[in-house]
Amino acid sequence: MNSLVPDRKAKTRLRAAFIDTFAEFEEIESDWKALEAQDPETTFFLSWDWMAQAFRGNLYRWSVLVVRDRNDGDRLVGVLPLKYNVHWSTTRGEFQTRIEAGGRLIFSEYTGFLCDARTERAVLQSMADALRVMPWSRLSLRYVAQQRRAEMFCAQFERLGFPVAWKEYRINKGETDNLVCPRVPLPETFETYLQDCVSANTRQRYRRFKRKYFTDGSYRFTHCSAETFDADVAKLMTFWKEKWSPDKGSGTASKVAANFRRVLEAALATDALFLPILWRDDTPLAALGHVMDPRNGTMHFIIAGRDTTAEEPFIGAALHFHSIECAILLGCQSYDFGHGDEAYKFSYGAEKTRLTYFSISRPEGSTHEVFDSISTGAALRRIEAFIGAGKSDEARRACRQLSQTFTG
Repeated sequence: MNSLVPDRKAKTRLRAAFIDTFAEFEEIESDWKALEAQDPETTFFLSWDWMAQAFRGNLYRWSVLVVRDRNDGDRLVGVLPLKYNVHWSTTRGEFQTRIEAGGRLIFSEYTGFLCDARTERAVLQSMADALRVMPWSRLSLRYVAQQRRAEMFCAQFERLGFPVAWKEYRINKGETDNLVCPRVPLPETFETYLQDCVSANTRQRYRRFKRKYFTDGSYRFTHCSAETFDADVAKLMTFWKEKWSPDKGSGTASKVAANFRRVLEAALATDALFLPILWRDDTPLAALGHVMDPRNGTMHFIIAGRDTTAEEPFIGAALHFHSIECAILLGCQSYDFGHGDEAYKFSYGAEKTRLTYFSISRPEGSTHEVFDSISTGAALRRIEAFIGAGKSDEARRACRQLSQTFTG
């Protein structure tokens, strides 16, 4: 059967529902983990353990769309984590709910769907059917690592009359495609990697600086532990902000650094952190933060920071080669350089992995409710900001909308 054709027979067996409290999320832990264990397209960023870090402490900012099979003991066969944002539409003078991938609450590298592979088409169509009647104005999922599933999901929305846009996402003034994640396939040994995955010049440069600088122990690596986490991450974030504050501004740089710290904290809490630091004697020079995906055998590079005054030209290469060697020793099958197709990543033997970004909107002229009451707290904070800024008209319109939401 064509994957875009509705699977009506399978859909009649399925039951979709939303959960939005941490207690409900805890209740489905074993079912979720059973589903992730058998889904060939899962990643660590869709695991129950990882999503627990995103949801805990973020009440009323998320929900999970779950799909169960009535004919199979109400078994969990689909999961879609969602994040809620409040948007003020200046043209319509109203609050609107916009939905993203739930993992983006902690800036997950990958997003997507958990599905039972045997019924995934029907599961994805059931998810679309359940979401179409929910109140929102835009549903956008970025960094989806499952192109085929994304197409099936969006095809159902298109059949229902919802416009779907497949989007690009570029940064650095358009120079960097952030939907590309360069990934290095890893062999069984680091020596094989050097021989087969990098150029002769790169291999020679690596061996040359390693002999020159790392033989006598003046340069060395340490690895972050739970006991050293705060101090090690403080070094990494200081380095990162020193580099990026001139471009981004100190306020923005501090905010982004805090976001990166949340990712690393989540990795530590899930026993998935790998954070090496390069030292010259007792002086830290640079650090790399990673998230380990043990099930899929992938080490995900997240953030780098280095002392901008350090003159050693090999710092970045030393850390990435060290991390790749450790990934091989830990049994990983790939080293993922994260979002962005910067040229340096391909000198390590990386191959392009493309992610998907799509946005679904309400049909033009739709009168369907677009504000979800789960976002009331965020809306009230926006009203407070309107009042503080002297935007009395916006505050009145917003209050009227919330009143109508709760009184009908």
